Amino acid sequence: MITRQEKGLWAAVIILAAGVLFMGSLIVIRGLKPADEPSPAEDKQGADAVASFNGSTITESDWVEELKRTHGEEALTQMLNHKAVYAEAQSLNIKVTPEEVTEEINREMQGYASPDDYYREMADQLNLTPEEIRAETEYRLTLQKIATAGIRITDAEVQRYIDQHQEEFAAKKAYHLAWIQTDTEDEANRVLDRLQQGEDFGTLAAAYSLDEFTRDQGGDLGTVEEDDPFIAPEVLQTASTLKPGDAAGPVRLNDGYAVVQLISVVNGSTKSSEEIIQEARKQLALSEAVPLSQLEEQLRNKYDAKILIKISPSKAS
Repeated sequence: MITRQEKGLWAAVIILAAGVLFMGSLIVIRGLKPADEPSPAEDKQGADAVASFNGSTITESDWVEELKRTHGEEALTQMLNHKAVYAEAQSLNIKVTPEEVTEEINREMQGYASPDDYYREMADQLNLTPEEIRAETEYRLTLQKIATAGIRITDAEVQRYIDQHQEEFAAKKAYHLAWIQTDTEDEANRVLDRLQQGEDFGTLAAAYSLDEFTRDQGGDLGTVEEDDPFIAPEVLQTASTLKPGDAAGPVRLNDGYAVVQLISVVNGSTKSSEEIIQEARKQLALSEAVPLSQLEEQLRNKYDAKILIKISPSKAS
């Protein structure tokens, strides 16, 4: 089951990937159009306007230049990474099958209440389509296969790893939670009173929760594992006593109090012996491999991948 930390790492990867796809499309579009040939929109409006504010316009050129300034080097580097990784995969005859991509995405979905919830969060938070998720998952798996090519892990090493990390392979519960964070115990009790009178949890969260990251989503914390290290143990303990739809509190936090609602329980699936062995072997191989970011740099150097233009650094905000 994917952890909150893994979700954060995965989100960072696919945010960058989305930027690469977007920047790449702009480069292609603008590369195909002669620099001195105005577009039809420019003929009609005198500028390639994409937004307006208080009577003034922001042109496509302004927009692209800002994207290039703030994200251009990262996007170009990641585009070169993709080219170098797939060139190396072809050289080594390494392939990732559609079934492997599906299996990996299904593994990541295990931290969510349903596949729909997973895709909805990817769309809402990262503006990613299922096709973009599959493309970046394929890239990540390809990079991992290159990193571990030639590394041999013995059966004895695999069994020792499994014996030492049994908790890693055990089926775990996960809770889809929402909360309303307050300064004082009295405020939390007032929220509980209003919930008991039939008021909506999400509406109260939007009005009263101090957590700016969740209050606009009705206090939704997402789906977290029963031993998630990023969630206060008191919150997880309270969740374990609730039935879906119930709320309880006040729960004492380091910086206040909370009212916790259990939306649903996700029961982790038990892996087969073969799945556990494969996962353990992969983890051991990756632990011996060169770090993936370092491998990307090595492959860029191997294939003489370079950025040929100077990109101005982002201005400090």
